[in-house]
Amino acid sequence: MTQKIIKNLRKQFNKLSIDGYIIPKNDEFFSEYSKINRLKTISNFSGSAGYAVILKKKNYLFVDGRYTLQANNQSGKSFKIITIPDKLPNDILQGKEMSIGFDPNLFTKKTLLLFFGKNKCIFKPLGNNLIDKIWKRKKINIKKKFFI
Repeated sequence: MTQKIIKNLRKQFNKLSIDGYIIPKNDEFFSEYSKINRLKTISNFSGSAGYAVILKKKNYLFVDGRYTLQANNQSGKSFKIITIPDKLPNDILQGKEMSIGFDPNLFTKKTLLLFFGKNKCIFKPLGNNLIDKIWKRKKINIKKKFFI
């Protein structure tokens, strides 16, 4: 399933004139324990912290040292696993001139500069989250009566 979602994500790249896309673990409220887990959807990684960077030909998953083994087990077939702070996303983008899309609701300016900022890439805020566009989620219908 992961490969299918990545393939569908890459189909969006040409339409949006981007060379890659960043997927963080957090949601728009910067919670790492959200029901909407876009990082797990794209990578199968279930740890509580990390970033995926999907480029046209390569996939990277950045995790801290607590999750290196788990990330290798869950995502190692589809992603190159990189341990933060040994390397940062900026390190793999160094020297490359590309346009990287991201959902501006999921990042602060400080986070973007810290992890992705020191390179020649152009970071393009997109109006829609690309994972949400291609991810077919089951709607949860809770039918409990309201009470005081």
